[in-house]
Amino acid sequence: MMKKVLIMTLLVLASLLARGEEPRSSGPAQQNYPGKVSKNYKSKSVASSFPKWAVHSNLLGFVQFGPVLSVEYGFTRNLALNAHARFSSVGALTPILYQADIDRGGRPDQFSGIAFGGGPMWFFKTKKDKAYVGLLFEYEMADALYMEDYVNEWSRDNRKMIMMLNSGYRFRFGQKVLPGSGRKFDQFIRESLFLNTGIYLGAERNKYNWHYTQPGAGEGDLSPREGTEIKPFGMLEVSVGMEF
Repeated sequence: MMKKVLIMTLLVLASLLARGEEPRSSGPAQQNYPGKVSKNYKSKSVASSFPKWAVHSNLLGFVQFGPVLSVEYGFTRNLALNAHARFSSVGALTPILYQADIDRGGRPDQFSGIAFGGGPMWFFKTKKDKAYVGLLFEYEMADALYMEDYVNEWSRDNRKMIMMLNSGYRFRFGQKVLPGSGRKFDQFIRESLFLNTGIYLGAERNKYNWHYTQPGAGEGDLSPREGTEIKPFGMLEVSVGMEF
């Protein structure tokens, strides 16, 4: 009886030992992956990522028809939507666009105006830089005052619709010009900073109406008090901005 119990005990222990032991594989050893992946290799998620937002300002507008502040959202690497504001009242050349006849005061004595607009932009990537072309629409509201403090002082309200092409080249020069640094903020600046050089070219349609500001002035003036003008429109662009 004891012999049978001993034999059964040995069989149970053997079975337990057999389960606890891991089988040895006769195949090749498991591949050891390197601790660091080559910098030329990027995962699919990293490779497909790109800056979706951009903010830039055309400071050259101060000496033209107003500086332009733009925001862009990229749907893909190539297609983006632009939204912008142009501050025409601080443009040095803006009064030229609203110049009246000499006998009616010439350039306005006072002027205020602002324009809002936007449209699709298409980018053609060339290495780090990008060529671009966009179709933009603007709506401008502007008021001008002529012959201020004279008996025949008059003002004109202007409502413009502007269609234009915006084409140029985006230099992503931060990585080329700025010295390298390990700090995250410096790296962000180097990778985000860019310069746009281009042109806006199109046409404007201005619907206006005007009136004398002094009571009783111009009673014998039978000229039309409203009208529509169509003129070419254009600006040069030198914008500084950031992508993120």
